[in-house]
Amino acid sequence: MILKRVSLLFLIGVVWLFTACSTTDLSYRDGKLTLQLNENSFQVPAALLSKQTDNFSTLAVTHLLLKLPDGGFAVFDKARTDTRYEFYYPTAETVRIVFDARAVRQVYFENSFYVFQVMLADGSLLNVLTEQLEDESLNMLYGMDNATLSRLLQQLHGVSVGTLQEPVRTIHGKQGAILSRWTIYKVNVMELVGPKRDMMGF
Repeated sequence: MILKRVSLLFLIGVVWLFTACSTTDLSYRDGKLTLQLNENSFQVPAALLSKQTDNFSTLAVTHLLLKLPDGGFAVFDKARTDTRYEFYYPTAETVRIVFDARAVRQVYFENSFYVFQVMLADGSLLNVLTEQLEDESLNMLYGMDNATLSRLLQQLHGVSVGTLQEPVRTIHGKQGAILSRWTIYKVNVMELVGPKRDMMGF
């Protein structure tokens, strides 16, 4: 009886621990973008205009082109590794590689939630919201102007970011909307993704 009680308390503790650690959410489902940071969460209606999936065997990336309530557009990238693989680089470095960026400037971070201003190869700036809860998944939302980005973050009960540089690159429709560049070379040769290190004895 005591053993069962101890096991139950242990299970409750594990569930609480995972719940307590899961304090961020950047996701898209059922026609809504969800943003969560700590206890604050809200949803934004976003119409799905197109969907494209790239499969690299060790990694699947789904690109969703969304239309926001203010008439602007954004792209949501959902990247998931195979169960035996994981992302190898820190989040900012992964973002730099994926966008072929000259530089990545972090303007906000809390828990697993990042806001970056990314300088693309042509010198233009791109706002990128990123969530990486664990090494097997990465969510990115990009293409919003500074005003929209600031407004979304303010709705998270007063979250403010560092100085946002202008001008920034925005998305105006389906043509050229996907700016992230996930390739076989980056995934496999540069090892954005590789075998789980705990399975390799590391």
